[in-house]
Amino acid sequence: MTKRGLTRERLADIAHEFVAENGLDALTMRRLAVTAEVSSGALYKHLRDRRDLQRAMADTVFAAVQLSDLDPADRDVDQVIACCERIRAAMLRFRDGGRIVAGSYSPSAATLRVSATLWALLRAVTLPQFDVGEIALVLRSYITGFVIEEQAYLELESSGEWETLVQSISASNYPRPENSGDIVATMTGDRDQRFTAGLRAILSGKVPDQASLTCS
Repeated sequence: MTKRGLTRERLADIAHEFVAENGLDALTMRRLAVTAEVSSGALYKHLRDRRDLQRAMADTVFAAVQLSDLDPADRDVDQVIACCERIRAAMLRFRDGGRIVAGSYSPSAATLRVSATLWALLRAVTLPQFDVGEIALVLRSYITGFVIEEQAYLELESSGEWETLVQSISASNYPRPENSGDIVATMTGDRDQRFTAGLRAILSGKVPDQASLTCS
């Protein structure tokens, strides 16, 4: 089976559609070929292997990040926050988006565009004694990890497993402390607010406060 007009990007879209219905763990090259109604050989004209497929899917996620209104020339810490929030929002648009992005190390234009924008925004505000690359890596790891946990929670909550798990914590020898800011509170609370608070905690002390930026 062959199909005209088949591209790497189209296969990534089909893979995302499959994952939306079945989850990332169910995705294989064979199942992608069946879903795309093409031969396995046709897939390998565009994708080297399963890992390359995941890179193509990550490209689709990063292509969805809206960055056009962010200006690296504007020394504004809130722009760094906004960039990170938009990366998270793009990952959340796709089922298992966090897991798809994690470890993909895609060198595509879409992925590099996001990385370059985050670097430029950080470079404009990061204090000289800190390494921009290290902060960017921590931020990307935080964003990806938060989304992985968030999407795992949403899956568990939708399947009815979440409450059972939380109840088992309460019944154990290690109950949750009162007023805990643990992952249970984070996932079941205002996740947008918790996510942004985490970003600000990472950046604290590494960038000047907004007032000093305005005066400089």
